[in-house]
Amino acid sequence: MLSLLQVHGGHTMQRVAQRVRFAGDLEALWYLRQDVLTALSAVDGEVAARRQMRQINRLFKGGLPGTMEPRSHTR
Repeated sequence: MLSLLQVHGGHTMQRVAQRVRFAGDLEALWYLRQDVLTALSAVDGEVAARRQMRQINRLFKGGLPGTMEPRSHTR
């Protein structure tokens, strides 16, 4: 997540990056995905941001309870 955010500058990106950096556990990072998506969408557009987030979502497989794992959406 941090590498995606570091590509862009600005206050919003820095604020989200700080929240990611200080997340206490995997679950906290899971919930921060939406903030990262929103920040990236503002700069790169929603389609590109969702494409980038697919890489991040894969990292959560097996690390969270089944009800929290990423779901596949086709658009």
